[in-house]
Amino acid sequence: MEAALLKNLSHPGIPVIYDIDEDDDYIYLTEEYIRGESLETFVLRQENISQELLLNLSIQLCDILDYLHHLSPYPVLHQDLKPEHIILCGNQVKLIDFGIASFFTGSGKHFQIYGTEGYAAPEAVSGLPTTPSADIYSLGKVLRFLADAAGTPASFRLSRIISRATGDDPSKRFASAAELKSALISVQKNACRYSSHLIRNIAVIGSRTGAGATHFSIALVSVLNRKGISSLYVPGDHTDTTAAISRTNRHMKEQDGIFYYEFFKGIPDYGTGIDFPIAEDCCLVKDCGAAPTEADILMTSDLNFFIASGSDWDMEQTLLAWRHLSFREQTIFICNYHNRKAAVTYAKLLGKKVYCYPYDDDPYRVTAEKERLISAILQKKGGRHRYLALRERE
Repeated sequence: MEAALLKNLSHPGIPVIYDIDEDDDYIYLTEEYIRGESLETFVLRQENISQELLLNLSIQLCDILDYLHHLSPYPVLHQDLKPEHIILCGNQVKLIDFGIASFFTGSGKHFQIYGTEGYAAPEAVSGLPTTPSADIYSLGKVLRFLADAAGTPASFRLSRIISRATGDDPSKRFASAAELKSALISVQKNACRYSSHLIRNIAVIGSRTGAGATHFSIALVSVLNRKGISSLYVPGDHTDTTAAISRTNRHMKEQDGIFYYEFFKGIPDYGTGIDFPIAEDCCLVKDCGAAPTEADILMTSDLNFFIASGSDWDMEQTLLAWRHLSFREQTIFICNYHNRKAAVTYAKLLGKKVYCYPYDDDPYRVTAEKERLISAILQKKGGRHRYLALRERE
């Protein structure tokens, strides 16, 4: 492949090539360092993959292929799309290893057998002419890889999309990456339609200072982003929490005013008079600190989490703080520090469901236990998981 091909690529999902040099035997590339892990490694570490995350990652990959396939004067075929060559940097997907990529001129050129067994299109394996449809096939195989790792079977619509993308006949696959993306977005929209109102504004309130509101807020944002629900941490108690976190966490990066670390995304308190642009479909998780908090936050939020420490000596103060929030039906009681005994006591005193938050020394780390807790709460409140279950029975 011509070296100029690599150097001229410019897309957020493709590493930047800074310089290319060569001698009689080798070509040397100086490229952007990508901090992350391969999709293959990521999946091996997970107990299951949610359909939300599967769709989020796949749509990003469609964008990258759409960019490559519409380059001028000739489209570029990656020809070796597989989990090992897909790097996850938090929520951002990066496609690497263009070692066997090539221009598609439409001349009917026969290439060598390209790609990896299990992911290469049948025509590529047979040494026949390849088109952008070969990359669509490989992406379909990546979708199948993710679907097989999911905790629940793929929906009927998603299964049909995967089957079409991986058909043996290139002419019967999706005509383009953009068409495949459109089909995936349709699945995503149908899954989110019922619960879209639920995931726009969430307030997290602690029963007292140190009860764990900030810890839970960070964990909640990380879990939601990990599940493919775009979420943003916002300090709602007029403190500079996000900036303080960025100073103590040397791995946190800032880009366009948003701080990133693994699946966490947050913005500082920019104060009044600054209108920070936020995507319409983004869920805002406001860390409100200790109760009581401003009534307008509670009244405008779609869901409130009330975090109690669970300590015996805090129970009286916790119950007093709860009275400020009990008027809001959409308030979830969370007993922190894995204190099941306290959770049972609170449930009896309040006469309502109390969730016990698992012991957690790293709020940024997404675990299966945290995901199960958040999924259970969304399902209880009529969230997306209940809706997906209903759609499966249609």
